Amino acid sequence: MAELAPALPSLTDKAAFWLKRDIVRGVFLPNERIKVDPLSKFYGVGRSPIQAGIMQLEPTGLLSHEHQKGHRVAPVSLADYDDVRQLYRDLYRIALRRAVKNGDMAWEERVVLTLHRTSKVPKVIDVRGEGREMWQMAYKRLHAEILSGCGSPLLTALIADLGNRVERYVNLFADLQSDLERDHHKEHRELVDIVLERDAQKVIEAFDAFFQRAQPMRDTVVEKLRSMEETKPARRPRGAARPPPEPAKPAAAKTAAKGRRKVS
Repeated sequence: MAELAPALPSLTDKAAFWLKRDIVRGVFLPNERIKVDPLSKFYGVGRSPIQAGIMQLEPTGLLSHEHQKGHRVAPVSLADYDDVRQLYRDLYRIALRRAVKNGDMAWEERVVLTLHRTSKVPKVIDVRGEGREMWQMAYKRLHAEILSGCGSPLLTALIADLGNRVERYVNLFADLQSDLERDHHKEHRELVDIVLERDAQKVIEAFDAFFQRAQPMRDTVVEKLRSMEETKPARRPRGAARPPPEPAKPAAAKTAAKGRRKVS
């Protein structure tokens, strides 16, 4: 899948890119320990690019750091999902308004060109194959190009990080059947036509309607998270005796992608 990655200047950037994508895709699961040596073998690069790539991802919210213990994949919760999703939508609206106001002709041309390229990428639901990754990258590239007209790299970076966190919840927990029934190519063409009209309120309403169509899919994420949290064992009260240890069980086989992904 290396050909899917954007042109990146260094092994560190490539390692950070693929570690980020694999966390978002669910190859590495919530709370999973992130260890340098296994990642170095998995991606086929040295320890230094992996270590630097991990540091690049610290501010994104996809990793959590434990003092003197290293990094884990960020945990998941219903509260976090609701918080991240709402902030993503709020910042998205701000960027849209700015883009409609500030975007120049060169921005319009880039949006139209990216729409054309996106329309050539088949929409794929199967999360196991490269086709799904190609579709998700094309989808994100179009939305990023639309928002780039806002003229704020900081704002677009924040939205991209939040978008990755929302996407991780979808990849981990969503039932994608309702998404399969949507014609995203048609919806994107309609959105771009409205964006080019430069009516900010109409643009906001159109994108609100676009995101609202994903509500059935979001409902399945909420249902899964709520079910997980309801079945969590109760915490042992402070000072209570520990229960006797259970017999050792064989470790479960890792379900993440097997083999070595070279990023060089």
